[in-house]
Amino acid sequence: MKQIVILGGGTAGSIVSNRLYRQLPKNEYQITVVDRDNNHHYQPGYLFVPFGMYKPRTVVKKRSRFLPSGVRFVMDNIKKVDPVAKTVELEKETIPYHYLIIATGCTIRPDQVPGMSDPKVWRKSVFDFYTLSGAGRLHQALKNFERGRLVVHISEMPIKCPVAPLEFTLLADWYLFMRRRRYDVDITFVTPLDGAFTKPVAKAELGDLLRKRDIEIETDFNVERINPDSKTLVGYDGREIPFDLLVTTPPIMGQQYVADSGLGDESNYIPIDKHTLQSDEYPDIFVLGDAGNLPTSKAGAVIHFQSESFIPNFINYLKGRPMTESFDGHANCFIESGFHKALLLDFNYDVQPVTGRFPLPCVGPLRLLGESRLNHLGKLAFYALYWGFLARGLPLPFPRDMSKAGKDFRKWGLQPDGVTPIPAGKSAPVEPEPEIKIPIVRVIGSAPLAAETTARPGNMPANTTKGDLIPVLHEVNGKPIDVTDEGFMTQKNQWNEEVAEALAKALHIELDDQAWSVIRFVRQDFEERSVSPTLGRISKAGGFDVKSLFAIFGTKPAKKLAYIAGAPKPVGCV
Repeated sequence: MKQIVILGGGTAGSIVSNRLYRQLPKNEYQITVVDRDNNHHYQPGYLFVPFGMYKPRTVVKKRSRFLPSGVRFVMDNIKKVDPVAKTVELEKETIPYHYLIIATGCTIRPDQVPGMSDPKVWRKSVFDFYTLSGAGRLHQALKNFERGRLVVHISEMPIKCPVAPLEFTLLADWYLFMRRRRYDVDITFVTPLDGAFTKPVAKAELGDLLRKRDIEIETDFNVERINPDSKTLVGYDGREIPFDLLVTTPPIMGQQYVADSGLGDESNYIPIDKHTLQSDEYPDIFVLGDAGNLPTSKAGAVIHFQSESFIPNFINYLKGRPMTESFDGHANCFIESGFHKALLLDFNYDVQPVTGRFPLPCVGPLRLLGESRLNHLGKLAFYALYWGFLARGLPLPFPRDMSKAGKDFRKWGLQPDGVTPIPAGKSAPVEPEPEIKIPIVRVIGSAPLAAETTARPGNMPANTTKGDLIPVLHEVNGKPIDVTDEGFMTQKNQWNEEVAEALAKALHIELDDQAWSVIRFVRQDFEERSVSPTLGRISKAGGFDVKSLFAIFGTKPAKKLAYIAGAPKPVGCV
């Protein structure tokens, strides 16, 4: 009998074990689920615990209730996976497998930021809500918080549910307002991104929402350490942000056994094909949910869409047939904004979230990137759908692939495909020009805006802030081109080190041997992964000291490195 072992009995493990058990012959396959305890957590509910909207006991149920009776459930800690011998080593036994499905998610790592886990501040003035215990303690802290500086902080990307810190910020504004404390509390949202979200339209809409709520936003903040004595966040660029109550999202990484097994990257995420979810190195290993290195949100709704393509693919793989289904990165999530309202995002790998109506064009009834009470009710209704349907692997009435209907692409300058920008003065796509084979670059335009500069060139957007990059024109084979456009120089034959040197000169950056080694790493990493590395990846995977990057490249080093390396700006994981 073939052994299918599923590591993790959370959302992904529950869905997959139920669906496979119903569809596979019982006399041919034995399904085993491994997890460390019998507690299944409704993790979206953690967000509501600090505000007293959910009690801790309402977000936890027995894991065994959601697993089929014919599935073997083993409660034990995972020590190591041997992908060559095809065994899983637990503390009490070793389990052989023919096919392995990893769904153990990820975990917070406050120890990765110096000072964050210091006993002087951890769970005293520094809290998280990504664990049930942390959310419970934060509830008590918020009840007793009368006045001062509330800072909501993201350490680095990617994180579980990227909008959760933003949701917490908006709910905190509402919570304090309803208790007549808001005017005595300053709220600051601190992020390593260049805005409230990773994609342009959502960043603009959500940033405007924060401003309307009188919430300050600190962008491009890469935390170096927390000073427990002065209660300040210290950034690599020298910025210091004081706090009285800090709600932080610590670095989030894959499980330790992944690293011990040699299966993961520098953050313990397993490299997989983003469409089939199959391991890049071991074809009999598949990864679902938050444990993989997919460039999409680490959220429960994503797992539902993943499973819709994964199950038929996996069954085809078992039978020796080609895997014909493809996961498009579809994700949708509600953003609680307080005052009994919420927003909704719907996007995938290629199409960014924009405004519009969902699921029916013009009708909705849900609004995309717009506050409404119906969206709030939809968020609350997901609780019942989760326990009643999703965790049991039952179908939900939502399409697997993202629909482009009902979205305001043209309003935001995009073609109906939601990806291609509408050319200026055009109503239809234009034919692409021939590729430039050998770039010859000469700087003919402006340089970045220096920190002390106050004047703005005529072609600079009015909302550009100090330190932002002004579009720099270059002459490539005699033709002026704005290389800040992400579509330029993204192919191998459109970039070389002569180009990089010219771009660095435009930024007033002198390139020594160390600088060149970082640039080459960024370019190589982009070519291999088609995604620009974040500052965290440059540090962890490349082995470069973050402080030295700031010393060489100044503020926003990851963004400048991507620019010089001819790659799109890094946005972390959506």
